[in-house]
Formats: sequence, structure tokens, C-alpha cells
Amino acid sequence: MSQRFVGWMAVLVLSAGSAMAQPVHVDLNTLFDTDVVLEPGGAGLGDALDAQGRRVDAGTLPAAYQDGQPVVTQDGRASFLFGPLKQPSLDGLAVNGQTLDVPDGPYGSVDMALLSAPGGYGSPFTALQFHYADGSVESQRFGPVPGWFQSPTAYDHAYYAVSDDSNVNTLISFATNFGDEEAYYLAQERGNGNSGGNRFVDGTGYVLYELRDLEGVTEATLGITVGNNFVISIATDYYDPEWSTTEGYEVLANSMVLYDNFEHRALGNLKQYTFDLAPYLARNNGTIFILFTDATPSNGWGPYIQNITVFTGQYREFGEVLSPAVDTQDASVYAMFLTDGGADEKPYLYDNSGSGPSNRHHRFADGSGSITYKFDLPDEVTDAKLTVDMANNFVVSLGGPTGVTRYAQMSPGTVEEKTFLLEESGSILSGNARFADAASYMIYQFDLPDEVTAAFAQINVGNQFVIEIAAGPEGEYRLEKDYVAETGHEIRDNTNLDTYNFDLAPYLTNNPQKIVRIRLTDGLPADGWGPYLTGIAIVNKIPSEEEGGFQEVLDSMSLYGEDIRNEYNKGYYTIDLSPVLQNNPSKEVFVKFTDGSTGDGWGPGIFWMAVYRGTIDIQSDRLVFNNLKTTTGEPANYGLNLLHRRYALDAGKTLTQIVLPSNANAVRLLGVTLNPGAAAVSSWMIQ
Repeated sequence: MSQRFVGWMAVLVLSAGSAMAQPVHVDLNTLFDTDVVLEPGGAGLGDALDAQGRRVDAGTLPAAYQDGQPVVTQDGRASFLFGPLKQPSLDGLAVNGQTLDVPDGPYGSVDMALLSAPGGYGSPFTALQFHYADGSVESQRFGPVPGWFQSPTAYDHAYYAVSDDSNVNTLISFATNFGDEEAYYLAQERGNGNSGGNRFVDGTGYVLYELRDLEGVTEATLGITVGNNFVISIATDYYDPEWSTTEGYEVLANSMVLYDNFEHRALGNLKQYTFDLAPYLARNNGTIFILFTDATPSNGWGPYIQNITVFTGQYREFGEVLSPAVDTQDASVYAMFLTDGGADEKPYLYDNSGSGPSNRHHRFADGSGSITYKFDLPDEVTDAKLTVDMANNFVVSLGGPTGVTRYAQMSPGTVEEKTFLLEESGSILSGNARFADAASYMIYQFDLPDEVTAAFAQINVGNQFVIEIAAGPEGEYRLEKDYVAETGHEIRDNTNLDTYNFDLAPYLTNNPQKIVRIRLTDGLPADGWGPYLTGIAIVNKIPSEEEGGFQEVLDSMSLYGEDIRNEYNKGYYTIDLSPVLQNNPSKEVFVKFTDGSTGDGWGPGIFWMAVYRGTIDIQSDRLVFNNLKTTTGEPANYGLNLLHRRYALDAGKTLTQIVLPSNANAVRLLGVTLNPGAAAVSSWMIQ
């Protein structure tokens, strides 16, 4: 097995039902129109798959592969009888509405070998049709097909959103990418930046667009694709935003109002927001002014703008987390959840000094950030597994019970922070941290249980910080630590970022309310390198090294030998929890995710996880072969994404035809196999 799939679990071989029945390989030869796989030394027939002239290199097929013989996929789940891959011939078809006549019969599922090159096919609106002998037709979503350099599970557990504009008449549309189309509508700007080719506005900056040429239009919709902390305002006459960004303008949307004062710093709210322009067009001057300003001007996370459009008609919107079906009949499942900030995740998220959920509804931990989950398993459990869907440069560590009770915990920028942040007083959020320079400061207040007489504050902070603590809601602050005064080191590079522990027992004595306040200020106000805070936890005790230690059990650098930054290694990784469950009567397990390359911002992206005993089968896309390359030798360190996908069929009916979706010709179909037996659950059913 190649390194690429170290993390994959064992899967069921074929559909359940008749163990002795054989799969039926559909003959596609008469429909082939593409030479996908180039034989060694060959010139190829017709056009290559991309502008670089690449095809799949037949020399990288498995040594045991033979044309004309069925081959089992590397994971054992499916088998295919391909066209001639090692000979000069057509061997695939561009998917575009073809009808596949199949041997009439009852089947439990169908496997397809699919390749999307050069890019992914993303529309969720197309469908496969399965025609049965009784005249019935079943439609299933064809589903997005990741590109040939992507992971086959690129879309698993990630939020996927697209719009169908076939019923839309576009009057104005431009990307806010500093190009010529945007320049035509750009009226005025100040304090704007460029991030990945898109415009953003921070602090007291603004950008004003003049949408012209709307004379005679009485009804239309304004669509704006934007994220982070934005204010969108509108006017039908020009008002100079240099003088005022409010006078003459009507607010259409304020993200802080829309999201109940939650600050978005990871584009978790990036989407198209739509507004009815009819009341403004009724003023009949043919021009609309749209102004963008920062909803949180003190912290640098203003509007990130991608596109502005004016249209009539209606978009068909699709937004969904695409989750493959999971067969758990052979497992006892103790936890299974998306890492999307939802109610299912909340009981297990123990310590979040990472980031997210992002606009793809997943978490990530870059640099010094980390994300820790806690699982409290039943007393009788002595063996269990963790399977996690993740990508990029991850490090996973396990820890056992610590005897620690956590009374409160927060990370800056999270929903939880609002519960404890008493005064922000000029402090600023940046990434997963809050900092306070010069005269700025921040105060957090914690209300502990009435019976608590001893506790500790664990404060993760760096740079030139001063920490003071007070008892009760009105008690005086007492200096606990002044880093520069105590050490003489004027830290400006966060090299002292660490967890500092403070005994709260003195502040809980004669304090019936059990309220404790913590204030962080700048130790050298003149130079602007005050406290850089990434988290505070209030606990009953400080664990010893033996109690609180984590043991590294998995890291991507060891698996792949490189710093992966493109999510090609996104997949399912399974970790044995048994070692940490031995001699562990409490059955507490801590799982910590950290960045294997702290300097470049490509730490673990985490999408989904499950803790269980036994075996689960995640019925998602898989590679057909390991280690395939293009004719130019790419990708360098992993296999090309020729995937196989399974769709469920009605085994109680006789299948006669399969109709492929139209206009999906970026996807090439290389093989189709019908499997006997009871249907495997499909995750692509149209609801």
C-alpha cells in the first residue's frame, strides 16, 4: 500500500447479498471518444486532456494490470474492465448525456471510474437517471467530481455552494479584483487591500461603487459576495464618503447585526447576499451607489469582497455539506460529528486555540494554534478507534486523564469569548489572538461555581504583557506578573508565548460571589508590543507532566515526506486509542491537533471525526489505482485522482439503462460495473 493511503480504513469488498455472484462489466467501447491513458512511447489519439498536452501515463499502471482482464481497485471495493489502456486506442468518454444500455437485471449498486481533468466538475444540479423495466426512472445527483490533482474526498464533509444562473438575466456583473471591469464602476476608495486578487476594506477605509446604466429598469436584485465584518450601504445620489460614510446612505446589511455580534475572521460568512433594488430604482435616475465599510474598524477584519452583480430572474442556489454515508452496523459509535461549530461537536471540543469554522464549515490549526477534543468513553471500553477526515500538515497527539476540571475556557474571536470579555478597551483581534498595545487593555470576568475554593488561571500569552487579577466585580486589581519588569527582556517576536499559571485561591477567599476578573495590559506602552493573548482556562488544578503530557501518534510529514499545502492528502486517518485506554479507569481521552509546519500557515484542516469500537465503512470516493502519473510525471509525490464512485440501485427492480448527465464533458468515464446483491447506501441521492 502506498503512503498516500496509510490513513484509509478497510472497506467492504462488494455489495452484500449473494457472496458468489459476479459483477457485470458494462461494455463502453462503442461510446469511447477520448484517449485518456497514453501507452508508453505513443503519440495519443485526438486531443489531450489539458492545454499542456497531458494524459494519464500508462507506464504508471500497476505491474499486474493487463488489458482485457478485470482489475480490482486498490482498496478491494470495486472491479472494472477497462478499455485498452496500454494500446493506441480510445479508452474513455466525455460525459454528456449518453445512454448506456446495460444487461437487464437486478443490481444492488453501480461503480463508475471517473476522471476530471484538468479541473473539477462542480455543478450539483446534474443527475444520473436509472431506468427500470417497469417504466420507473430513479434520479440521483451525479455529484461534483474532484480534479485529477485533488484528493478523491475533496468534497467530503465540506460545505459546497454554487448557483445556477440559467434563469437569470445579468445586467451588471464584475469581480472586485482590481481589473478593468471593476474600474468602470469604481467611484472612490480609501484604505483598501488586495488578498488573493480580491478587494478588502479595513479600519476607517471604504470603497464606493457607482452602478450605472440602469435607466428604465424598474425591478432587479443586487447580489454581493462578501465575507468577514462588513457594512453595506446604498444611495441613489452621490455623497462623499471622505466627509461621512453614513450621511445620505441607507444601511442594507451589517454583519454584526446579522450574526448577533459575532466577529467573522475566517470567511465563515462568505456568500452572496441579495437585496431588492426596486425601491431605489423607482427614483428613476439610473444610478445606484454601493458603499462598503468595516463593521469592526478597530481590529482589521473588514469586508472581503469578491463579486457584485445586478440581475433579474432568480438564481437556483445550492448549499450543503456533502457527507458520504457511513455504515455503522458493525460498530459501537461513541461520537460522530462535523467540526462545524454545531451542537454535535460542542460536547467534545475541549480547547480551541485554532481557527474556524471557515466558510467551508471546518476547523484548522496554524502556527502555534491547536485544537483539542475530549472523549469520555464508557467504563467497560478497553479498545476504540478515532477516524478523522483531515488534510495538510497535521500532527495528532493523544493524552490520558488529568483529573482536571475545567470551570471556564475561551479563545479570542470565538462565541465563547463574548461570555467572558467584560471590557475590550481598544484591544484588537488578529487571527486566533487578541492583543492590546499602548493604553489599550482587555478585562475578562469569570463567575465560578459557589463551592469552589481553589482554582488556577492558565493564560496563554506572549510579548510584553502585564497580568492583574481582582476578586469580585468591584475588587481592586493586584499585580501578578509584569514580564518585562521581571525578566528584563523586551520581547517583540512572541518567543515567550506560553501558558502561565496563576493561583486564584487568594481571590476566592471571602468572595461569596466567586467572581474573578483578569486584566491584561501593555508592559511597555511606548513601543506597541503589548499582550498577545490566545486563550484562558480556569481549572481546579495544574496537572503534573505525567498527567498532562501528550504523545504524538501521527504526523503528515512522516507519512508523505513533504509539507502538503493543497489538501491533496485529505482523507480518512484512523488512530488506535487502545494505548491511552489501558490503566485508565476514567476512560478520558484527549486528542490534540497541531501544525507540523508552524512557520507557513498550513496546519491541519479538520472536517469530521468519529470515535467507535468495531468497524465502520465510509462509502466515499476512492482512488482506482495508487501512484498514477500524468505523461509529464505529475503529481510528484502522490497518485493521480482517477476515482471510483458507487451509486445505489433498487435491487428489487430490473435495470435496463443508465442515462448520464448532460454538459459534464470535463468528466471522463472509463468504466462502469454493476454489482449484484442488496444496495449499498448512496450519499448522492437527490432529495
